[in-house]
Amino acid sequence: MKKELLVTASGREATITIARAADGGWVVEVDGVARAVDARQVRPGTWSLLVDGQSYLVDLDPRKKGVAASVGLAEALITVEDARTRRLRQSLAHGAPARGEEVRAPIAGKVVKLTCAVGDEIAAGQAVAVLEAMKMENEIVAEIGGTVAAIKKDVGQSVETGELLLVLT
Repeated sequence: MKKELLVTASGREATITIARAADGGWVVEVDGVARAVDARQVRPGTWSLLVDGQSYLVDLDPRKKGVAASVGLAEALITVEDARTRRLRQSLAHGAPARGEEVRAPIAGKVVKLTCAVGDEIAAGQAVAVLEAMKMENEIVAEIGGTVAAIKKDVGQSVETGELLLVLT
C-alpha cells in the first residue's frame, strides 16, 4: 500500500510517496523521482538510511512547529502531513458541496466488486466498490454521497492510487 505525504522544509513543499518494495525495503518517490531506501532505527529518534546505496544517519527531534531533521551538520525544520487528510480538510474549509463527489482509489489494486450502478442514490458513508490490494479486500465508501453519474472502472481492472472510480452528482 502506498502512503502519500506532503513534507515542507525550508519553505519548499514536496510530495512524497512511500511504498514497500519486493525486497522488504522501501521505494520513496519525491516529486516523482523514485529512490530505493532501506531504513533501520538505531535508537529512538535516530535512523540509519541507505538511499540508492549511500548511507545517511538522520536524527529527528520533535519541536513545537514541526520536526528538526539533522543529517551531519545540516538541519532543517520539517512538517509532515498526510496528503489525503489535507485535501479533506481543505474541502471542508471551502464548504464542501452537500452532494456530489469524485470517488477515487485511495490505494492501488484491482476492482473486484462494484456495489452501485449509474443512476443509484448513494448516501454518505455507503460502499460503492471493493478493491483488492495485497490479497485483502478494501471497501471504498462515498464521503459525501449523491447520484451515480458515471462509473469509470469495471470489475477486473487495475487502478493506481488516486485514479477516478466513479462520479456522483
